[in-house]
Amino acid sequence: MVKTSWKVFWDLQCPYSKKMWENFKEIQNRFDNNYDITIYITSLAFHPQAFTAQCGASLIEKMKGRDVMFKYVDACYENQDMYMNASIGDAKMSEIDEVFAKIAEKASVFDESFTKEKFLQDLHNWEMAVNPAYTEHKIALGYGVFGAPKSVIDDKLVKGTESAWGPDEWAEKLKSLQ
Repeated sequence: MVKTSWKVFWDLQCPYSKKMWENFKEIQNRFDNNYDITIYITSLAFHPQAFTAQCGASLIEKMKGRDVMFKYVDACYENQDMYMNASIGDAKMSEIDEVFAKIAEKASVFDESFTKEKFLQDLHNWEMAVNPAYTEHKIALGYGVFGAPKSVIDDKLVKGTESAWGPDEWAEKLKSLQ
C-alpha cells in the first residue's frame, strides 16, 4: 500500500509548534501506517531566533544525521524559554549562538568529530547551515505555509487545524479530507 504524504512544518521558536510537538508522538503512532509523515523546520519572520535555531538543526543534520537532528529539535522545544524574546532581550548574535550551542550540548549531539566549537564556527556557514535551512524554508513557502505549525497532506495545505490537536481530532480532520 502506498502511503499518503503528510508534511508537518514547525518553527522552533513558535509556542504553537511546541504544542503540536508535545502531541506528535501519539499522532505519528496513530497514523504512521497510512501516512508518510515528514517533519520540516521553517522560521517565521516574527520569531527572531527561529532561523538561527533552524540553522542549528540543518547543521546537525548535515554533520550527524536526521535522528540526531531530532534530538536537537526535542531539546529546542524542551528549552524554548531559553531563547524566547523575553529571555534573549537585546543579546548579540554571538550570545544567541551560544544559547543554541548549550541546547545542542543538552541534546548530547557533540562528540570528538563534531564539537561545540565546530557548531559555533559553522552555525552561520552558507553551505553547512544557512542554505540548507533556507532551502527547507522555501519548501514551506512553496506549499503556502506562512505560519506554524502547518500540515500539507497529499501536497495540499490543510486549513482549519489547531496546534493542540491530538490523534482523535486529527482522525476527524483526516476523514473530512477523503
